[in-house]
Amino acid sequence: MGIPSFYRWLVNRYPSIVSPAKESRPADGIVVYDNLYLDMNQIIHCSFHPQDQMNAGTDVCAPTTVSEVFESMFDYLDRLFRIVRPRRLLYLAVDGVAPCAKMNGMRRGRRFAWASEEDEMQKISEGVSDPNVITPGTEFMEKISQALTYYIRARLNSSDPGWKHIMVILSDANVPGEGEHKIMSFIRAQRSMEGYDPNTRHCLFGHDADLIMLALASHEVHFSILREDNSQLTEADPEKQYLFLNIWVLREYLEIELKILDPVCEPDIERLIDDFIFICFLMGNDFIPHIPSLEMKEYAPDLLIEVYKTTFNKMGGYIVNIEKVKDKHAAYLEVSRLEIFFHQLSMYEEKIFLKRYELEQESLKKLYRDLLREASESERLELSRKLEDLFFNEERPYDRLRLGLPGWKSRFYREYFGVETSNEIGNLQNDMAQKYLEGLCWMLQCYFAGVPSWSWYYPFYVAPFVSDLKSLSRFEISFTVDKPLRPFDQLMAVLPLRSSCSLPECYRKVMGCKEFDHPKLQTDTNGKRFFWNCISEEELLQATKELEKELSMHEMRRNTPRQEKIFLQRNSNAQALVNVIVQLQTSSCSPEQKLPIDSAISGLGGWLSPDGLSNGFFRSPLQNLQDITNDQAISAIFFNPETRNPIPRLLSNVRVPDKTVTGADISRRLLWHTYPGSRPPPPIVERPDTIWKPISTPSAPREEHKIAGIGWMGRGRGNALAADETTQLTSSSYGHGAAGSRTAAETQRSSSSYSYRKGFRRLDMVAQSRNSRFDDSDGGAYGFRPLGNGSAPWTGDGGGSAQPRGW
Repeated sequence: MGIPSFYRWLVNRYPSIVSPAKESRPADGIVVYDNLYLDMNQIIHCSFHPQDQMNAGTDVCAPTTVSEVFESMFDYLDRLFRIVRPRRLLYLAVDGVAPCAKMNGMRRGRRFAWASEEDEMQKISEGVSDPNVITPGTEFMEKISQALTYYIRARLNSSDPGWKHIMVILSDANVPGEGEHKIMSFIRAQRSMEGYDPNTRHCLFGHDADLIMLALASHEVHFSILREDNSQLTEADPEKQYLFLNIWVLREYLEIELKILDPVCEPDIERLIDDFIFICFLMGNDFIPHIPSLEMKEYAPDLLIEVYKTTFNKMGGYIVNIEKVKDKHAAYLEVSRLEIFFHQLSMYEEKIFLKRYELEQESLKKLYRDLLREASESERLELSRKLEDLFFNEERPYDRLRLGLPGWKSRFYREYFGVETSNEIGNLQNDMAQKYLEGLCWMLQCYFAGVPSWSWYYPFYVAPFVSDLKSLSRFEISFTVDKPLRPFDQLMAVLPLRSSCSLPECYRKVMGCKEFDHPKLQTDTNGKRFFWNCISEEELLQATKELEKELSMHEMRRNTPRQEKIFLQRNSNAQALVNVIVQLQTSSCSPEQKLPIDSAISGLGGWLSPDGLSNGFFRSPLQNLQDITNDQAISAIFFNPETRNPIPRLLSNVRVPDKTVTGADISRRLLWHTYPGSRPPPPIVERPDTIWKPISTPSAPREEHKIAGIGWMGRGRGNALAADETTQLTSSSYGHGAAGSRTAAETQRSSSSYSYRKGFRRLDMVAQSRNSRFDDSDGGAYGFRPLGNGSAPWTGDGGGSAQPRGW
């Protein structure tokens, strides 16, 4: 998923970064790409449940068999190949076992959320009815690997000239790591090898906003992200359209956007880009939650860029140094500079919370008036009394947090974590700040060098307030170097009981027994984010260790990590590589033997080992497709070069495209908290000769926490921000608000018992919300949900103890 809505912000802010992508012929003279990388999970999901990937206005039939999924996937791959027409390499990357940080942040959430949508909790068979089978280790993913191998061999044996000389690398679900990170590891390693062409043109297909950040982090100029553009889909024309997001144009925009006035050090666009990637981590992603005061819907990147530019000289330079990214003690992060940045960012925190609260109150008033206006005379008096009690009761406020109002921090920690004393709050703040700093360092290494620790995860469901991120220099940052889980262990950790048919029989018995502390789903999903904290890595591995002895040979294969495979046509013009593979197939090489690839000759670095396939025959995984006889494709196991220090700069002899963007192409807009209402005023178009100046310098608020755990009772409210009463609000992670997406009549009809859900888009707030816990299923991590049963506000264990989530 990456950063939610980040792509939309980028395109609105920098419109020239996108260009249409059309199917083409080699003679059309369109930009030719050398390498095409496919994040396969996007393609697999679109083929598995296309009805969920389209706009509501289109009618798409879901596949009913695995064969139909494969056929759809092959058609999808063919079209992407025709659009990009890679000349040298096709890299297919399927998500493998993920780091625990990803499992904690997203995977279990998505899989359990799907299971909880069903009315009945009966188990289902593995097939095309359960999207949870798209997880490493399942029988379905093993079939995906076989199908992709067939597809590659079939195309290399075809008469299509575009496939004749291309190399194909397949990284299936048994190769650990997420698809996009495996791709970037390949690119980082190759660009450090002798013979690498610095003008290689890369194209990466996928929808995650993370791909944009990863492409920027590669410091490769000639890079495009290929994305679907479903905004044009209609019932009459359901044909998917595609767009290129061109990184070289985005780099031009960022060079202008991040220009510092009278910088204290030599300007370096590469380091500015590295810092931009780093500060964008604060908006949250698949690994850590977003800072509470930073919401994409409130144009948080604008604020981050403004604060960075106004603080750069005060910081004394750049925040990160990727040259040192592999240092074991986080020397790549200038913590003292980061503290200055956080302090300046905290100046806006309360202003943002106050505006959210004011907008929420205005929206509640508008809903109140609309409901009364549509009610009958006989209902109006009683309805007015109940609504006033629900919305505007000062003794039992609807929004129990009231962030930005006096005492908001103490309320937050009491309501969310169940802690009240100064020492308890101080200790909690310290723990959250340290873990969040670890998370920032973990992500920096993950994006620029590779996963530093597979077992690390952020143990809280919410991020600290930016005003609590202080005195960071006292924390020591280091990570445990370890290995990824095996596929079946990850399945045990992420699958709900309802999807247990995707596991081997012996594992299902353990998942279903009481001794295995597996999360139990309840029909009442209040606080559901806290149901998945019951698994510990030690207990999981202890429970599954003995089970491996009961696996069949086929199941052992599904549970074994693998390496990438490389495929070529025998008559390919990459003869140096062909000769190495033929040597492996014809000589008596052992499976463990590795032969080096001469990168200076072949343009590809690494090692090869035999894969045991050389008989010229490959069976089709689909009944309606023919077996491949007289197979002219050859293959071998591929090992990427050993990881070296990344090169966070442009390589020598790279040809940078002529610049096409000027300062006049970037409109200037006010920061979200400075204007009334939720919708921004028209942007200000800059003249080309305009020099950037800070939009505003906030006055420093009084410290609510002088040091951790001291003086936490809160501060004054300050000036109330005006808000347009008729403004329809978008969802926020904090508190409640009224929904602009439903009419008052609809709201009243759906709430005869005065039951309303929370959220700015839809207000169905129940009188039960008097007892509340927080949940982000609708409105973010800081929305309200009934607490219920006295369970602890961050464990969901019913015991009232406050402890961080497990993975």
